[in-house]
Amino acid sequence: IYEKLNFVCVPVALNSGDVWPKSGKLNSNKTITISILKHIPKDMNSIDFQKLLEESLYFELEKIR
Repeated sequence: IYEKLNFVCVPVALNSGDVWPKSGKLNSNKTITISILKHIPKDMNSIDFQKLLEESLYFELEKIR
């Protein structure tokens, strides 16, 4: 989609899976955090885009968990 639309991408990291897991009980003692990350410019090749996206999301998720 990123390559076809040729738009910037604004990654969003959230920890809702730690608060409300797919299987399990809701942990009401935690807060869901949403982080809007720095945009990724358009026109990157798919390999570089994927690498930057994964690195930025995983780095942020470590901070908000």
